[in-house]
Amino acid sequence: MNGADPTSFRQLGTHGYRVESTDIFHVRFVGSVEGITIETLYDLQEAHAATIGRPIFLLVDIAKFGEFSTEGRKFSTELDPTGIIAATGIYGGTFRQRMVMNMLTRAGSLLRPWLPPLQFFAHESEARAFLDACRAR
Repeated sequence: MNGADPTSFRQLGTHGYRVESTDIFHVRFVGSVEGITIETLYDLQEAHAATIGRPIFLLVDIAKFGEFSTEGRKFSTELDPTGIIAATGIYGGTFRQRMVMNMLTRAGSLLRPWLPPLQFFAHESEARAFLDACRAR
């Protein structure tokens, strides 16, 4: 599961995930996202954070993201990643997708200001640079 080889992604339905550099949990969403997918990924992230003894950094590719199902959206808003995720960098997708998700995220952070930092980027390299900066803090 470790490594930067794109073929090392494990499949979760149409989506993929892998662990990189011990504390980066990289997710690639392909198509629509159901509640069970969010729940399973959260459980995997929680288990990995417990294994390494500290919060992880989440890197998310939404270039081929479809949409959240109602159940997926509901489940993701109920999660509290505090203590599990240190920061999240999301990249890819269309400008419109990033804007919509950014608005939803900002609204969520107003209601739950304790959540770890989360930012959207056009490119993977920008998201990785953000996570590197968060790591250095």
